[in-house]
Amino acid sequence: MTERKEQILEYVIMEYIRTAQPVSSFQLLKQYNLPYSSATIRNELYELEQDGYLGQLHTSSGRVPTDRGYRHYVNRLLARQELLRQYATVAHKLMDDLNRMNEIHIQLKQLLTSIAQESQNLTMGKLSSDMVFEEGMSHFLSQPYFSSMEFVREALDDLEDVRHHIDEIGRGIARGGYELYIGEENPIKPMQKYSVIVGRCDFDGDDGTIVMIGPKSMQYAKNIALIEYVLNPDNETYDEEE
Repeated sequence: MTERKEQILEYVIMEYIRTAQPVSSFQLLKQYNLPYSSATIRNELYELEQDGYLGQLHTSSGRVPTDRGYRHYVNRLLARQELLRQYATVAHKLMDDLNRMNEIHIQLKQLLTSIAQESQNLTMGKLSSDMVFEEGMSHFLSQPYFSSMEFVREALDDLEDVRHHIDEIGRGIARGGYELYIGEENPIKPMQKYSVIVGRCDFDGDDGTIVMIGPKSMQYAKNIALIEYVLNPDNETYDEEE
């Protein structure tokens, strides 16, 4: 196969992978700025079809790769080891990042679970540019504070609002610090029914936000001490006396 046919076949396959639509000579010329005329490209497409590398779904449509065309394309890729090494490097980095994020997420969920169990309140956590995790919903809803199904429904709506505003809630708080909002002190209106402690922490090198939500009758001393320790575990104030 000539180098020109190799190139055109590769572009047809790349374009078909990108669009999942039959590929025309005009499309190739426009997308890849090829140094050939449209007539030349059409002739090459016709010959590639005659040789079994391309097919047509309809006589008036563009070309699509055949199994033989894909095999030729893959074999050519395998022969270009440098390109494969580049993709392998990118894939390796992505997997490393994914594994690291999975480990961080597990650690975050474990931390939130511990806080929720100890405080008997709901806890939420979020890393920078990431999803929101939450633990302790059963603790939160079992509070005597929630005396009716209507109150529970309202609380669930309120918590959904918190998930969407968690970055806003933590904005302006320094890493290692926290804010306690009691009722109407909270800048997020739906949260004014509760007491909320918001802290910012360094979580394995990432900037994290932790939110504890409970009734206004929560155990403040216990919960504040808990959050302070989580945010600053190396603080000598919390070291046990020898």
